[in-house]
Amino acid sequence: MLGNCANCSCCHICAAKGISCTPVDKEKVLAQYTEEERKIMEAAAYVEATFYMQYTRIQETAEFARQMGYTKIGLAFCIGISDEAKLLEAYFTQEGFQVTSVCCKNCGISKDILGLKKVHPERRVESMCNPKNQAALMNEAGCQLFVSAGLCVGHDAIFARNCQGPVTTLVVKDRVLNHSPLGAIYSKYWRNKLGINGDNTKSGI
Repeated sequence: MLGNCANCSCCHICAAKGISCTPVDKEKVLAQYTEEERKIMEAAAYVEATFYMQYTRIQETAEFARQMGYTKIGLAFCIGISDEAKLLEAYFTQEGFQVTSVCCKNCGISKDILGLKKVHPERRVESMCNPKNQAALMNEAGCQLFVSAGLCVGHDAIFARNCQGPVTTLVVKDRVLNHSPLGAIYSKYWRNKLGINGDNTKSGI
């Protein structure tokens, strides 16, 4: 049933056979896409089909931007991956793009001003993340593709909502699992901790 695809009992025939599990008006579905979105779909399909199992996500991002004719990329990154962000900017610049990079702590506004909980309460000053301004600065710079790199859960949502163009995620932050959230699904230990192993076991390794 559409809307419960994670628990599909039809072996995902939509992908395997090109058949919908429930009656749909295909023309109505296709009509949802704007002309720009169809161009994005075309570029995304080209990158996937041409470089399948050959390009890393970083390379795919650059190639997608190239296929779309974009010249300006906005890189919104978490301060915790500053070293990585420097290399990402270097790569995109090397590929011919103009890059505007903005870290999450831009403007240095204290969490105390908004009464936000601190990670380190003992510190006199702890700057808040500023995702809306990350988007604003990139909008002002005329960025055409917005790249989210390691933003906190929630902050990434605010960033995406305020960007005046398409947003793609390059890095998903997970401090516990070395920025690989699916590690919790691939590990029996973590599946047990999360209560999704299916055997009611809480002590597996």
